[in-house]
Amino acid sequence: MYNLPDAVTLGSLLNYLEVDLLDERTSLSLYESLTLEEFLNLPIQRISWGEKSLSLALGGKNLSIQIQDHLCQFLIYKDKIYDEDRSAIKIRLKPEYLESTELLWRKIQEWAEGEQGRIFPQVEKFSRELAELVTHGYGLTILGELKKLLGVDLFLLDKHYKVLAWEGGEKLPVTPISIVTPKLSNFPSLELKMETPLCPGKWNGDEYKDIPLSWYPLAGHQGVLGYLGITLSPEDLGQVERLYLYKTAVFLYCELAKVQSIEDTERQHYRDFLFDLLYNNFDSLEVIQTRGKLWGVDLTKPHLVAVGEIAGHSSETPHPLKFQEIMHTVATVLRSQPETIFLERNNQIVLLYPLENMLPLSQWEAATKQLLNPLLQISSTVDGEKELLFGVGNLYSSPRFIHRSFQEAKYALELGQLFSLRRQVTLFQDLGVMRLLLKLDQQELEDFRDELLGPLIKFDKENTLNLEETLLAYFAADGDLNRAGDLLFLHPNTLRYRLKKAAEVLDRDLGSLETQINLYIALKIGRLMGQGDKSPPLG
Repeated sequence: MYNLPDAVTLGSLLNYLEVDLLDERTSLSLYESLTLEEFLNLPIQRISWGEKSLSLALGGKNLSIQIQDHLCQFLIYKDKIYDEDRSAIKIRLKPEYLESTELLWRKIQEWAEGEQGRIFPQVEKFSRELAELVTHGYGLTILGELKKLLGVDLFLLDKHYKVLAWEGGEKLPVTPISIVTPKLSNFPSLELKMETPLCPGKWNGDEYKDIPLSWYPLAGHQGVLGYLGITLSPEDLGQVERLYLYKTAVFLYCELAKVQSIEDTERQHYRDFLFDLLYNNFDSLEVIQTRGKLWGVDLTKPHLVAVGEIAGHSSETPHPLKFQEIMHTVATVLRSQPETIFLERNNQIVLLYPLENMLPLSQWEAATKQLLNPLLQISSTVDGEKELLFGVGNLYSSPRFIHRSFQEAKYALELGQLFSLRRQVTLFQDLGVMRLLLKLDQQELEDFRDELLGPLIKFDKENTLNLEETLLAYFAADGDLNRAGDLLFLHPNTLRYRLKKAAEVLDRDLGSLETQINLYIALKIGRLMGQGDKSPPLG
């Protein structure tokens, strides 16, 4: 184990100045639980005195100096100078400091320079040793050097939570154990800086629950590339230890970035192949299957195509951390299905599931839910909705039609949410007449809707009966007044009155099957064009 230099503390400053404590702390709102010795051992990062200030290239607290009469008060703040959350200690200054406050400030500057000169040569020596290991191709072994220095167990995960290096043997086994993977949204900051806060973590199971765990994100201009796990509580990582951790983390990030760059190049070629497949850019079936073999994809098999999206999440209003978190979880889940093709596209995921044989239409739904089930179990959002929604295209025997199934899956996902079907999985084959409406000219659809619903729409604008909403709920409930009333929170008699009024306004017989079909299609067109009321869930 290395010998770590001592931290830069308030106590070391007072010793250097050779001053006497006048009394113990005052204004103990911040550190009242600490003993005087512990208070004096708090690390210092910045010192302010009037307009003068100096900063140490170390993490720590803010110290402010105030002189009044013959006394000097040192105040330590929780965050910024002049924050009300502070603690203070009073000292009696030496006569020469009272005669020349400039002398006192010069002594403080000398102390700060000396402290940095005491620490940084050792840190730079450590950094050179790490650089030498990296240069010789032993990049991940530097984690072992950090373990020798800190004396605690450490491990490194990539951004998909795969263990890249494990340095156990202190409190943990020498081989990896199960961990509750970190969530990006739990990190206060995702910058690779010395002051980046550590995030508390936990283990799977009870065997190691008493061993602390903290996460340090390895993040930079390429995003989060990995996580460094440390068997210390965030508050137990000292000032100097944090500096060594930061230096090591920079090297580890560079190593991960190098690997990421290689993987990105290969991944881009793979994505190009998949996009060509999804957008039918191949000349022949033979070319498709040959290119597939190059990437280890058997395109002689039929593939079920699904497109997924986080509930309430769209490409126009992205939530990067939330999306990245879900994508990491999806990638982890899909490790149990190694033949599944997985692609991120415009804040959506595209999945191609290989099947051994072509399935009859009656089995599509069951097969789809079985394949998607691991992803459907991903934890729910705070508002109770499932995280992921899927649209699924029709199944075709030839890869020449994968592009068609992909378009169908996108339509199914979009329309499933548009019509509030309350399903996690919407199959294109279940969309019925909407599949036909998608192919018609928009102006024709608008004209048809206005012809059927024009008087009703005008009436709704001038009144408060919401007759269009009433018809939507009525058809959604298959004509069941009780179910429709529940959807609208209306008494059946009130619903009957509204339906009668709708028939009068439209001058149509709602009991006629042809009328019902036409109105149903017109209402669907309104939904499709974003013009209809979207309150009642259809289905």
